[in-house]
Amino acid sequence: MVKVSDFVNYLISFLVILALFSVIRYVNVLYSAILIAVLIIFLFNEKLKFFKLNRKVLTFFAFLFSGITLINTNVNTFLLSLCHIIIVFICIKLLEEKGYRDYMQLIILTIFLTTASGLFSLSMIYLVYIVVSVFVANIAAIFITFVNFKSDIELEGSSFKQLLFKGLAIVLLAVPLAAIIFIVLPRTDYPLFNSIGYSNISKSGFSSEIGLGDVNSIQEDNSIAFRVVMKKVNRPLYFRGVVFDVFEENRWKSSVSKKVNRQKRLQGERVEYQLYLEPHFENFLITLDYPLKVDVGTRGVFFTDKLEVKDRNLINKKIKYTGVSYFADKFKDEIDNKFYSDTANVSQKVLKFAESFKRESNIETANAIINYLKSKMSYSLQDLPTGSNSLEDFLFEVKKGNCEFFASSMAVLLRANHIPARLVGGFKGGYYNENGGYYAVANKNAHVWVEAYIDGYWVRFDPTPAAIEQFTDKNILPWSLKFRLYFDYISYYWTKFVINYDFQKQVSLFKNVSSSFKNMNVSISKKILANMVLIIIGIGLSLYFILYRRKKQQADYYLDKFYKILKKNGVDIDPKLSLLQNTRKIENDDLRKKANLFVNEFYRMKYRLNNMSWKNLNEVLNKLNNK
Repeated sequence: MVKVSDFVNYLISFLVILALFSVIRYVNVLYSAILIAVLIIFLFNEKLKFFKLNRKVLTFFAFLFSGITLINTNVNTFLLSLCHIIIVFICIKLLEEKGYRDYMQLIILTIFLTTASGLFSLSMIYLVYIVVSVFVANIAAIFITFVNFKSDIELEGSSFKQLLFKGLAIVLLAVPLAAIIFIVLPRTDYPLFNSIGYSNISKSGFSSEIGLGDVNSIQEDNSIAFRVVMKKVNRPLYFRGVVFDVFEENRWKSSVSKKVNRQKRLQGERVEYQLYLEPHFENFLITLDYPLKVDVGTRGVFFTDKLEVKDRNLINKKIKYTGVSYFADKFKDEIDNKFYSDTANVSQKVLKFAESFKRESNIETANAIINYLKSKMSYSLQDLPTGSNSLEDFLFEVKKGNCEFFASSMAVLLRANHIPARLVGGFKGGYYNENGGYYAVANKNAHVWVEAYIDGYWVRFDPTPAAIEQFTDKNILPWSLKFRLYFDYISYYWTKFVINYDFQKQVSLFKNVSSSFKNMNVSISKKILANMVLIIIGIGLSLYFILYRRKKQQADYYLDKFYKILKKNGVDIDPKLSLLQNTRKIENDDLRKKANLFVNEFYRMKYRLNNMSWKNLNEVLNKLNNK
């Protein structure tokens, strides 16, 4: 025997845990801890009944907390505050004495919280959360109705399994309908949830300002930053993001970029690609090497005078765009030499040290600097210099660091030698997926390199000795990353066909289907058409008789006919009473006698034979009807 109330409590607990896990990366850790503690108390209290809290007091505190939270909420924290409020209401509902309505409210609150996780991230795990939630919530709703009818009800194992499978079947039957709705439901280009901020969500990649050592945490992140569909190439890949041109207090900043209408003069090998970018909550786009064109559909993007591509809005959802770029190591430009040679924030010790690299030409000076850094310094992500003298400590004491230290040192030493220089933040490398035909680029590929202005060109220098391109060698990847990349193939198609299934794709799909029908040149003879109609009618009739026969094997079918006959003869039927209690109301002796015959036969078949024989029951019902 299975006690239904215990089973319902376990299902509710599972839904709460699932909802919490869906948002646990984003919500405050205190709320997560409180919810887990309350859930444990709920399970013990439902078993032992050691306390009973006042519903009105709990509700008062819930609304008081919601009010305080909303007062301290701005547009950037609205979504997070909403999640916190839902968590508090779940806690309140878990602590309250629960009836049917309270259990249903708990289910709805957990579904709300799980759904809210989709506003943070539309990854494949969100699909898992929402599908499992719907299945469990549906089963819980079925069993809650039993608890509502009788709180201590227990079910036999066979009955319990039957209800469980029927609950699962109900949701499975809805799957084809959900697929059809997904395909045909009208979509809008208006970003409904884009007005909701995500400032507290963890970021990846770069912002408009970085300090020495900031990229360190990113370079230990194996999550995918973007995917690039293109042919495989045998050269290091540089993906451009943001340009840093101001050095202050050991930090590099990006000055205000100017929008340009005329593209830079680019030369090199032309390459076309599609890029699927994960949200990074900045407004710059990632482009391959030196970008010539970028098409993001209806989004407003523009090129800057620093060869960046920016969006007017933050990239807070997955986006897809096409691009045309050139593979090269330099591009021609006209700049303000004085601005890019500023050394106002560089110490005298570093300026003095820079003089040792001076050569006859700028390119020789640049090569001397990069050779020194690659031969005398070592790459490391651990125990990096910090503080206000971190650059000096790197050059003269520690002599190990990540790409930021190498790039910063080279740019500063170049500027000290009156060679304009700046940093470029982006990504380097990527693993090529042969099956999908795309490069998967992880956040650990985040990289910073140097652009030096020499002889009218911005020339790329990469002084970092670490072979970040090792990531392209599948055989030396850590097992965790290999595992992630195998699943990334599935995630790629999830992004391609589900997340990016928009109004344009919908229109295209309907056009293709319509065109296919128009182009069909099929001639069907009248004889074949008649045979097809007969086959369809035959299948339809067969299905009807199969369903009708199954219906006649169910007890409810005969009960319904029995009650209709009694009502027709003026008997006031009460479904809450037993069959015999209802037949006792019949005043006509002949009718009551025939009704009792049906009841006896019905009980015999249902409880003794466990089989409804339509022939016997119909015979009794016909006698009753023709009394």
